[in-house]
Amino acid sequence: MTMPGRSEVLALLRQFDDPDLLEHPAGFDYRAEQDRFRALASSLGRRLDCVCDVDAGMNVQDASYLGQLVVPAAATVGGTAIFVRVSNFGGLALFGAERPGIYDDEETLILIGERDLRAVLEALAEFGYVPLLEDVLAREYDGTSDALREAYTRYPASWFIRYFDYL
Repeated sequence: MTMPGRSEVLALLRQFDDPDLLEHPAGFDYRAEQDRFRALASSLGRRLDCVCDVDAGMNVQDASYLGQLVVPAAATVGGTAIFVRVSNFGGLALFGAERPGIYDDEETLILIGERDLRAVLEALAEFGYVPLLEDVLAREYDGTSDALREAYTRYPASWFIRYFDYL
C-alpha cells in the first residue's frame, strides 16, 4: 500500500469536513467502527507479535477521533513505539513514532523502519483505513466549520484537531 500524496490528503480532509458536525459525520455507526478498530489492533498485534495498548471507547469522548493504539517499542525493529490514531471521519488513520506531535514525517519514517511500516500499512489496508502522516495535518484549519474556528481563539485550529483530537 502506498501513502496518499499531500494534495490527495488535503482533498480528503476537505471532502470529509462538515460545517456543523465536529465529532463524527451523519450516520456514523459507532459500534461498527469500534469493532473495525479492535480488529485493526488485533491484526497489527499478530503482524508484530505483540499486544497493542488500546485507548478507545468510553476513554475517548468529545473528540473527533475514535481511538488510538500503540505498538510497544519492544515489538518494533527500531525500538520505537508506533501509534495509530483513527478518526471518526472517512476511515482516516494517522500513524507515527511514539505519540502525535513529536516527529515530522521524515523522522517518523526513519524511526519506524521498513518492516514495521509495511506491517502498519498492510493492517490499515486490510480494514480499509487511509494512512496519513502528520505534517499536512499541522496546517491551519481552513475548512467549513465556523464553530471549530470559534472554539480556538487563543491559537488557530489545525487539521489535526479537526480529525484527530479532543474538541
